[in-house]
Amino acid sequence: MYRWFSWFLTISGAGLVLAGIALWGGQALWPAWQFRQLDADGDGVVLVETLTSPLPTPTASIDVLLPEFPDPNPTAFSEEDGAAPLVVPAEKPARPTPMPPTPTPTLQPATAPPDRIVIPSIGLDAPVVEMGWVVKTNADGQRYSEWVVPDFAAGWHKNSALPGRGSNVVLSGHNNIAGEVFRYLEDTTPGDEVTLYVGETAYTYIITEKYIVQEKGASYEQRLKNAAFIKPTPDERLTLVTCWPYETNTHRLIVIARPMW
Repeated sequence: MYRWFSWFLTISGAGLVLAGIALWGGQALWPAWQFRQLDADGDGVVLVETLTSPLPTPTASIDVLLPEFPDPNPTAFSEEDGAAPLVVPAEKPARPTPMPPTPTPTLQPATAPPDRIVIPSIGLDAPVVEMGWVVKTNADGQRYSEWVVPDFAAGWHKNSALPGRGSNVVLSGHNNIAGEVFRYLEDTTPGDEVTLYVGETAYTYIITEKYIVQEKGASYEQRLKNAAFIKPTPDERLTLVTCWPYETNTHRLIVIARPMW
């Protein structure tokens, strides 16, 4: 009896080990297989979604609502025209004084980093802190820089632009650890709004593109191509970066949004 029980435990244990290996292999290999199916041209960069319609009208409307006044010069119809006779009031209403045009509200360029990010479509409302990097050395003795992503907050790359400054505002956040701030970033859709706050000032962007790029096992050339997403740009944009998929850190999800002002 003991021998059979021992064999049962051995076989069960081996089965659990094999199942664990299979699960780990699936989690590690499945994203890579998915990525290869999407990466038709083999350049290591996949455009997952893009905005196909024009950017929506800015949320800060420049329309000026004026009060309604009676027309001081109505068109008169005579009885000969077959229209109802014009009833002239006893006293003609005074012509309204023209209202001076209301100046278009302008958004001033930020003078400090963003301190809050809000994406209503995925229920995200998180703090933003300044984020730097550390220099490390790999096994070959080569030195490289590694960003230090904060816990329980999104990190503003301290060498990226401030909102409203006409260049690339870059934020990174964890996907599956330390607060999972960007856990549901992959569920955003082009057209969704992203608002950065600098104090009480809100800078609203519209998501236009989503990319997935290979990170683990990527060549040096591929890493340079990936890094281009977080470099300064000649246009105003917001770039959000996190890991993909949720189970592993083999790839990066990059979401790009354009300003609404």
